[in-house]
Amino acid sequence: MNKNQEYAQRMKELEGYERDIIAIKLCDEVPDGVDFYGDDISFECAIFAEAWEDGKKPFYISTKNILCGGGVYSGLGSVKRTKEEFNMGMEGTAIGEKCAYSTRQVFRRVNQQIPHFFKHRKFLIIGKLQDVEDPDIVMIVTDANRVMRLCKVYTWKTGELVTGIAGTAWCANSIPLVYRTKTMTFNMGDPPSRVMMQLEPGEMYCFIHYDLFPLIVENMENISDGVVM
Repeated sequence: MNKNQEYAQRMKELEGYERDIIAIKLCDEVPDGVDFYGDDISFECAIFAEAWEDGKKPFYISTKNILCGGGVYSGLGSVKRTKEEFNMGMEGTAIGEKCAYSTRQVFRRVNQQIPHFFKHRKFLIIGKLQDVEDPDIVMIVTDANRVMRLCKVYTWKTGELVTGIAGTAWCANSIPLVYRTKTMTFNMGDPPSRVMMQLEPGEMYCFIHYDLFPLIVENMENISDGVVM
């Protein structure tokens, strides 16, 4: 049993997660045994959700697979589009009533608050933790109480607080901060991501840098169970 199999099994035993822990890794060369996602195009959050499927092996994607702006936030960069294509996408899905942002000015303000990558990679590997070697980040989706416990164990050991992000897209909320700080964050996603990933109303996302993950696993049993004598 490799260490990631041990981590996945241990966390499931301790916390009783219903969903598998997902791992991601940026790379310029794909390791042996990781298959290409294919020529399908989808929203990045929907692609991530496919990793939960029974028997699904790790796969890799590039910007060519991503329909949305998720590639920018996950470290792949963006597909070049014409001004007309960009404006059509913005006005049709991003800006206005029942969309992500009220105006373009609001959209720009949001992007000023999100960390960005200065160097992009060619590929992003996505798979269950037990199947991905040396990932960069792990994603745990579970209820609010269990996310609280993940944050609490980090603070219990390090003395550092956990910063959550909310209000914008799932990919922007989830990934850039963890890559830049090598710590962790939590969020609720956004309406499209929650629908496409089929989350229950009480579920949340928690993203943890893999360098930090052993600390989390090793100390889960050390935090309070909430019972006050």
